[in-house]
Amino acid sequence: MDSRNTSPRSGPGLLAFILPALVALLAYPAPALALGDYAGVEGTPWVQGFDGKAAIDNGSTAGTTFDFRSDLGLDNRDTSQMGRVWFRMGKSHLLFDYADSSRTGSNSFTQNITYNGTTYSSGESVDSSLGLTLLQGQYRYSFVNLKVAEFGAGIGLNLAKVDMQMDGTVSGVTNFNKTIPFPTANATFILKPFPGFHIRAELQGLGVGFSGNSVTIYDARLQLEWYFLHAFGVVTGYRQYHFDADSNDFGHVQSNFKGPFIGLGVKF
Repeated sequence: MDSRNTSPRSGPGLLAFILPALVALLAYPAPALALGDYAGVEGTPWVQGFDGKAAIDNGSTAGTTFDFRSDLGLDNRDTSQMGRVWFRMGKSHLLFDYADSSRTGSNSFTQNITYNGTTYSSGESVDSSLGLTLLQGQYRYSFVNLKVAEFGAGIGLNLAKVDMQMDGTVSGVTNFNKTIPFPTANATFILKPFPGFHIRAELQGLGVGFSGNSVTIYDARLQLEWYFLHAFGVVTGYRQYHFDADSNDFGHVQSNFKGPFIGLGVKF
C-alpha cells in the first residue's frame, strides 16, 4: 500500500474555495458607506474529535458493523479546513460553506469484517482511511433584525462526499466512494452586544424516513465574531456535525465530528 500523509490537509482545497470567492467579493457592488454589510469570507481551521460506526453493503452481501476508532484504529483528532462565503441583500442571506477532513489508521481485526463485498479475516492487519468533504449552500431570511439581536431561518442544499478505504495484508484494497445530497432547514440567532462583536448560534438539520431509508443530520455551531478593524476580524467558536444514514443502496454510516475552530474574517 502507498504511504499516506497523516498530517492535516492544507492549501489546495481551501484555496480553491476561497480565492474565487475573494474575486467575486471584490467585484460585488457595495457602497462605501455600507462597508461590511454586503459580503464576507471566513477561513477557520477546525480542530475536531471524531467517533462513529458503519456497515457497508454490496448488493445482497450485507456488511459487518465496525467502529471507526476501535476496529479500524482511525485517528481521533484532525485539523480540518473550513471556510465560508456569505452575501447579504437586505433581509436575505446566502451562505456557502466548505469543510474537508481526513483520517488514517491501522489495526489487526479481532473478528471477520465484511466491507463492501470483501471479507477481512480475524487477525488480518488492515490500513484504513476516511475522508469527508462537506459542501453546503443556505438561504436565510431575517424575520427579526434589531440593533442588538437578529433571528433568521431558511433552507439549504448539502453534499456529503465520503471516501473510505481498507487495505488488508491478505484481502487487498476495497474502496467505498459515495456522494450524498440532502436538503436541510436552518435557523440562526445573533446577539450584538456592541458594534463589531457578534455572538452567533446556528443550527441546520434534517430527519426523514422513506422507502426503508432514513437520514438524520444536524450541524450546530456557536461562533464569536470580533471585527476590530470593522472590515477585518477574528472568528472563533465550536462546531458539531452529526450524520446518520441507513440506505438500501449502501448500508449504514453514522459519524460525529465536533471541536473548536478559530480563524480570520473579511467583510466588504
